Parts: sequence; structure tokens; C-alpha cells
Amino acid sequence: MNHSKFLTRCLQLANYGRGTTSPNPMVGAVVVHNGVIIGEGYHRKAGEPHAEVMAIRSVENHDLLKQSILYCSLEPCAHYGKTPPCCELISSHGIPHVVIGTGDPHSKVDGKGVAHLRNHGIKVEFAPSPKVYRQLNEVFWTNMTKNRPHFTLKWAENDSGHIDGYRTAEEKALSISGPLAALRTHQLRGSVDGILISSKTACFDRPSLTTRKWSGQSPTPIILLSQDFPLQREWLASLAVQPIIIGNKLPQGYSGINCDPRNLDQWVPKLLDFGLNHILVEGGARILQSFIDSNLADSIHKYISKDQLEDGVNAPEAPKLTTLAQLGNDRYERS
Repeated sequence: MNHSKFLTRCLQLANYGRGTTSPNPMVGAVVVHNGVIIGEGYHRKAGEPHAEVMAIRSVENHDLLKQSILYCSLEPCAHYGKTPPCCELISSHGIPHVVIGTGDPHSKVDGKGVAHLRNHGIKVEFAPSPKVYRQLNEVFWTNMTKNRPHFTLKWAENDSGHIDGYRTAEEKALSISGPLAALRTHQLRGSVDGILISSKTACFDRPSLTTRKWSGQSPTPIILLSQDFPLQREWLASLAVQPIIIGNKLPQGYSGINCDPRNLDQWVPKLLDFGLNHILVEGGARILQSFIDSNLADSIHKYISKDQLEDGVNAPEAPKLTTLAQLGNDRYERS
């Protein structure tokens, strides 16, 4: 039996749930009888049935389940949440063989689903390499294993290594990336829960922080407060989503975390309490660098234009990235 092609199908199915399953992982499952897929499913939305349930339900002749193999991209759950444990459903149908892409790092699962299956006489196998199945749910994996949000850093710089010129709040920001890079940025915004900037960036640029150039829900703004750059009430009121503010003295009427924003250990894990599992960090340069230096940069997206600037604000120093595409006049790189 060629397990890899059926596990690949599980990955394809799981991706159909991208953007709708958080805080749950994306999962796909297929039921195979004599080398033929007779059922398949995926987790569509948090709170709805899991992939294994959907796959088993889709099988027309349930008598075939006792001679079938169930493939799933992630270890079947073993606890009661909004839905019953999938491992109990699998054993109740007498499915004799299960092949899993990777284990589940959630403390309520983490080997318990596999143990239940094996205790009920079910043969359990894993994919030779779990890497691709973990990458599918890299945000979930970070949340579970590091007890913090997954951070994606993004910035644009020119060919001379600057992200902006030296300027005052009254002067406009240097325009670096082109329309295709801007479109990609808004697509990225639509895939995260929060978007983090400094109050200096807020005062200088007054960004809208929305997905206006892409279909998708705008993320929650997260503002790191600095006493040197107090937030303007007019700008705060203009935001499409109520922001979360991190600082020693929060503006009246706004929620957040009362602490020193320079101490990342104090507030980074607490962002999970706000349902912020994946956060896009957009600046400024000092904040981006602090995330890199603190080993909190889980992924980096960088756009590089062909323009040159004699002097200005230096871009963050990042590890070597991989060039993925040319977006108009911009080179797109990411980790």
C-alpha cells in the first residue's frame, strides 16, 4: 500500500479549512478500502465535526469500514471538547488500521489518541517524516509547544537596506514596495488574528491596518505604547477593529495589557488570552529587530525594491531568507 499518496490527499483536504478552523488545527482524513478512497473529509470550522468524523460519515457502506484504512494528517483527538473524541469513533466502527501524518502536541491529546487506538487492537502507523504535516499547522504548533502566539514579521526595504528616510511626523513615509507587494501584504493580513505596530508608527503614519485590498477579516490592531509618542484619539476611533494596547498607562476606554512593552516576556504569552494565535508584526524597525533578537520571529516576509537611498532608517538585520518571487519591481523573500 502506498501510504504517501493518501496522506497527501489528507493535506489537500486539510487546506480547505484554512482560515476557518482557528484555534483548532487544519486536519484532513480519508478512508481507503482495497486501495480506493471510499470516504474523505476535513475540519471545516472550529466547533464543527472533525475530519475523521466527516470522512467516516461520507462512507456509503459502513460495513466496509472493518476492512479499511483511515488516513489522517494529525493524531485523532482523545478528549471531550465541543465534539466527542475521534479515537473513540474510530474504534467503535472497528476500523483496523490508522495511518497518521504527525502526533498532536495539545496536552489533552499528545499520544493519548494513539494509545486508545492501540489499546483497542488497531494498527497505528506514522508518516516517515512529520515535517510537512507540522508545517501545515505551524501556528497551532507554536501555540501548543511555546505557549505564545506565532509571529510573522513583515517589512519592505530598498536595495540600499533602508525601510524609510529620516523624517518628522508631518512628512510622508518613503514609498518602497509596489502594488503587487501591497496586495500580498493585505492577503497576509487576512490570514492573521492580530497586527502589531509601535505607537511611533501610529503617530507618524496613522495606518488603517485593514485588509482593504484583499477579501478577508481585518486583524486586531496591537499597539506598543511609548510615552514619547502618545496615541491620538482620532486615529484610535478610526480603526475598523477595537485595538489592544500594551503599555504602562493605557488610554481610558481601551483594553490591553498594563506593563512595560519593552519586556516581551511580560506580555507576549498573554496575547493568547485575547484569542490572538497568529500575529503579524509590521514595525517599526526597532520592534522588528527586538523580535528577531528574542527568537520570536517564527517567519519573515520581506519585499526589496530596486531603489537606492543615501541615508535613512536601516532595515532589521535578519537571517538569510529564500527568494520566492518577483512581484513587479519588488523581490519577495521569506523564511
